[in-house]
Amino acid sequence: MRVVFICIIILDVLLPAARAQTIKPDSLLSLAYEYRTKGNFDKSLAVFYQCLSIAQKNKDSLGTGNALIGIGIIYDKKGKYEEGLEYYFKALKVYGNIGNQVKVGGTLKNIGNTYRVLQRYTNASNFLQQALAVQQKEKDSTRIANILNDIGSLYYAQDSSAKALSYFKRIITEFNSHITEEIRANVFNNIGLTYVKMNRYEQALSYYQPALAIMQKRNDEYGIALVLGNTGNLYFNMNNFSKALEYHLQNLAIVQQINSNELLQQSYNNLKKTYVALGNYKKAYECQQGEIAIKDTVYKKQSILNYEEMQAKYQAEKSQQEIQLLQRDNQIATIELTNQRRTQYLLLTGIVLALILAVSLYSGYINKKRSNRELNQLNNKLAEANNSKVKLLSIITHDLRSPVSSLFNFLQLQKINYGRLDKEKKEEVDRKISQSAENLLDAMEDILIWSKSQMDHFTPLRELCEVEELLDEIIHLNEQFAANKNILLKKEVNGPISFYTDPNFIKIILRNLVSNAIKFTQPEGMVTLTAVQRNQVIDFSIKDTGQGIEPADLKNIFEWNSIRSDSSGLGLKLAREFTEKLGGTISVTSQKEQGTEFLVSFLRQLTE
Repeated sequence: MRVVFICIIILDVLLPAARAQTIKPDSLLSLAYEYRTKGNFDKSLAVFYQCLSIAQKNKDSLGTGNALIGIGIIYDKKGKYEEGLEYYFKALKVYGNIGNQVKVGGTLKNIGNTYRVLQRYTNASNFLQQALAVQQKEKDSTRIANILNDIGSLYYAQDSSAKALSYFKRIITEFNSHITEEIRANVFNNIGLTYVKMNRYEQALSYYQPALAIMQKRNDEYGIALVLGNTGNLYFNMNNFSKALEYHLQNLAIVQQINSNELLQQSYNNLKKTYVALGNYKKAYECQQGEIAIKDTVYKKQSILNYEEMQAKYQAEKSQQEIQLLQRDNQIATIELTNQRRTQYLLLTGIVLALILAVSLYSGYINKKRSNRELNQLNNKLAEANNSKVKLLSIITHDLRSPVSSLFNFLQLQKINYGRLDKEKKEEVDRKISQSAENLLDAMEDILIWSKSQMDHFTPLRELCEVEELLDEIIHLNEQFAANKNILLKKEVNGPISFYTDPNFIKIILRNLVSNAIKFTQPEGMVTLTAVQRNQVIDFSIKDTGQGIEPADLKNIFEWNSIRSDSSGLGLKLAREFTEKLGGTISVTSQKEQGTEFLVSFLRQLTE
C-alpha cells in the first residue's frame, strides 16, 4: 500500500514535467496560469521555470520576460517578496530591451504592488504612477483600470479610505465595459474592504458577495480564500462571532490547499481572535501555535535593503549598462586611498561648518519666533480690548437710545401740554413715562451685566428659574410694544419646567429675541413663545409671522462684524453671546413671507 502511494506521488510530480516537454511554449504558459489560478503554486512555479528554460534556449525575449514575470507573481503570492522583486526587475529589463511598453507597464505595476505590501509607500506610488503613464500612453483601458485599482489599494493601506473608494468607484463607472472578471472581482473586494474600514458593514457585504461569486465562477482559489477571510472579518467587526467563525474555517480549508504562507498566517490569526471572542481558548491556543509555526517562513522586512539595491541596480542599468571599477596595481590603490582620506577630511570640515551655520540660523529662528509669538499675544489682547470697547459703544447706542428717546418725548409732552390733558390722558402719559423709565433701567442693567461678563474669571449665577414665570415676565415687558402694533403675544409651555441658570442672562436673550420678532412682524400678526422639555434639554422657541429673512442675511445674522446700524440686529448678537456663556445653543430658520423662528436650547441643570 505504501509503495502504491509513493508511486502516485512520483507520477503526480513527474507527469506534468514530462508532459510539458511535448507541449508548445504558449500551451505551457497556459498550464502555468491554470495551476496558479487554482492556487497550486508549487506546480505553477515548476512549469514557469520550464517556460523560462525553453525561452532562453530559443532566445525568445518575450517568452523569457513572460516566464520571469510569472515566477515573480508566484513568489509574491507565497509571501517571498524578495525573490518576487528579483524576478520582476529581471523581467523589466527584458521588456525594456525589446521595447514592449505594455509589458513594461504591467511589470512596473507588479513592483509597485510589492512595495505597497512592504509598506514602502513612496516607492509604491512612484512605480504605480510610472505604470499608469505607460498604459495611458498606450490607451489600454483594461490595464489602466487595473492600475487604478492598485492605486486605490495604496490609499487604502495609508488609511485614506475616501480617496481609495473614489478610485475603486471610478473603475466601475468609467471602465466597466473594459475590465475583466478578475479585475471586477478584485475591485468589488477592495470596495468591501474600504467600507468595512469606514464601519459601513451592510454596504461592504453587498460588494463581498458578488466578488465571491465571480471568484468561484473563475475557480480562483486564492481569490475565494481572500474574500472568505475578509467576509469573516466583517462579521467579526459586527460582533457576529459564530458567522465569522464559519467564514474563517472555510478560508482556512482553502488556504491549506493552495500553500500561501501569507494567507495561512492571516487565517490562523483571524481564527485565533474569533475563538477568543467565543471563549474557546483551547482552539485559540492551537491557532496561535499554527501562526507561530508559519512565521519563520514568511518574509522578513529587514531584507528591504536588498529590494532597494535591486531597484538601484535597475535604475543604473537603465542609464548605463555596465559599470566596472578595476584596480590594476598597488599604486592605483594607494592613490585612491589617499584621495578618499582627503575627501573625508574635506567632508568632515564641511559638515562641522554646516552644523555651526545651522545652529546659528536655528538660534536666530527660535528667538525671532519667540518675539513674534509675544508680539502676537499683545496684538490679540489689544484687539480683544478694542473689540470689547466697540461692542460696548454699540450696545449703549442700541439699547439706550430708544428708551431715553421715548422717556424724553413723554417728559416734553407732559411739560408742554400737561395742563391741556384730561385726567385719563394724564394718567396714560404718567404710565408711559413710568414704563419708559423702567425700560431704560432694564437696558442699563443689561449693559452692566454684559460689561461684567467681559471681565476675566466671570462666572454666570445659578438660580432656580421657573420657565412659565419667566415667559410671563418677558410677555409683560413687551406687551405695550406689541399692543402698539396690534400684535398678539402667545405663550405655550409643556407642563411645569424649572432649571438652574442665570435668570438675568435668560431674560436678556428672550427679551431681545421677542423684541426683534415684534419689530419685524406686520400689524395684526402673532409672536409665539414656546418652552418644551426633551429629556434633559429645554428648548425655547420664539416664532413670528413676519416677513422672513433673506438667505444671504441669515447665515451671518449672529456675527458681530455684520452690525451696520440699529436695524441690523445687535440684540441677536447679544443673544448668541449670552447663550454660549450659559452653555447653550441658538439657531434660526426662516422662510420668506412665512415668518422666522429662533430656537435656544439649554441642558437642564438640576442643581446649583
